[in-house]
Amino acid sequence: SDCSIVVNDPSSEVYQLTSGHLVSRGFRIVRLCPEDLPSSSRFNPFVGLDARHTIEIEQICASIIMSKYGSDKEPMWNEGAISILEVLAKCLAYSQPNNLNLVELNSLVLRFGSDGTSLDNWVAENSINPFDSDDRSLWESWLGITTNNEKMLSSYVTICKTALKQLNNQNVRELMRTDSLDLKNIRNQKVIIYLNFSESKQAYYQFIIDLFYTRFLSTVMAHKPTPNELDIFGFLDEMGNCYINDFNTSINNVRKYRVSLSLVFQGISQLDDKYGEQKAKAIKAGIGSYLIFRGSDLDTNTEFSKVIGERTISQRENFTDIQTSYAHMPLLAPDQLRTMQSNQAVFISTYKQPTIITCMSYFEHGRYLRFTKKAPAQTSKTSITLDFDTTLRL
Repeated sequence: SDCSIVVNDPSSEVYQLTSGHLVSRGFRIVRLCPEDLPSSSRFNPFVGLDARHTIEIEQICASIIMSKYGSDKEPMWNEGAISILEVLAKCLAYSQPNNLNLVELNSLVLRFGSDGTSLDNWVAENSINPFDSDDRSLWESWLGITTNNEKMLSSYVTICKTALKQLNNQNVRELMRTDSLDLKNIRNQKVIIYLNFSESKQAYYQFIIDLFYTRFLSTVMAHKPTPNELDIFGFLDEMGNCYINDFNTSINNVRKYRVSLSLVFQGISQLDDKYGEQKAKAIKAGIGSYLIFRGSDLDTNTEFSKVIGERTISQRENFTDIQTSYAHMPLLAPDQLRTMQSNQAVFISTYKQPTIITCMSYFEHGRYLRFTKKAPAQTSKTSITLDFDTTLRL
């Protein structure tokens, strides 16, 4: 089918099994894999942004902090850290848009010092809006931040440094300094993007995955697709480890943009842990259908047992009794969900009655098995010249 696909594939198994067939069907094969840089594309979440894209820059800065801390901290601390990143990123967008990337942003944060005075001259020089020379709001924002209570300011900066600490890794710096993903053309050319971040190190790379999802959703929801543009499908494994800023809003609107997302969770309680109770409810309300396999935890089985519904049993102690007693029993009890057959799953749709379906693995289907026998596609990143001179004008 003519579409584009995004797959979170921590083990690289999906890439190994499917890329060979998909390249023969005309798909461009793209990988993000920091541990295999020669075959990996590059990803700069700020690519293409300048002084005209302040909202997108703010979204990325918020995602950097919220990916690390989510709902763990009081909003005041997260907002203070986000404000610092926003000012520095906008300064780069105003005066050096070609240098707007996480490597440069991290370098600025590391130079902040105790009160930001070491960056005052640089911010003053680079905070002038190129489209409005009278706009001094960015400089005023900087003054508002740096005149905060010393201990609060120190906490803000520490949060920024901690959120960006993976940028001290050489592989991560090379992965994120430039961009060859070309997300803006995802609807114009058939492409499959494999996110191959090692399972054993996924927590370390999680902020990159979260940033990718943030930019991916922002890009595909930038405008309503025309009839000639491609549909988008996403298979997002290990979604319970992700924090996508404003996902409770995106998930309820993304289908309008011809985007289908398949989200894989180990347990439904992961949403509460990441987003908090109220946002988790909003996210679940935006999910149109569920597929529940056996072996889930008690919270998941209990919640879906309630969603499936109950049946009413009427009974009399004796045949001649006038009064009838009623009892309510679940259609599928939590223990029945937990102990289904390995080839069974419960399908729940927002608009249909739930049903138990029989599943077939790909290796049990001759045609699909043949597709996986093709050798994996060879990927190579776009030729890139890296500029290692990261000296900033201070």
